[in-house]
Amino acid sequence: MSTITLARIYEKQGHMNDALAIYKNLLEHDPQNSSVKKAIRRIRRSGNTKVTYFTQMHTKEQFENFEKWLVKPWS
Repeated sequence: MSTITLARIYEKQGHMNDALAIYKNLLEHDPQNSSVKKAIRRIRRSGNTKVTYFTQMHTKEQFENFEKWLVKPWS
């Protein structure tokens, strides 16, 4: 069950990836929803999704991909 209320709860608890997934799902069903668009931008600006991603890495392959991303030349 994906609701904006559940997404906001996840966001307040710091579960940004879960909140973002719900917001994206809601946006697919209602592309004009400005509240959802603002929430997505807010989460993306916060950068917390990167931290959550890092803490959820469990395999050697995930760490290696992350290391490759870190040393990637950014232009």
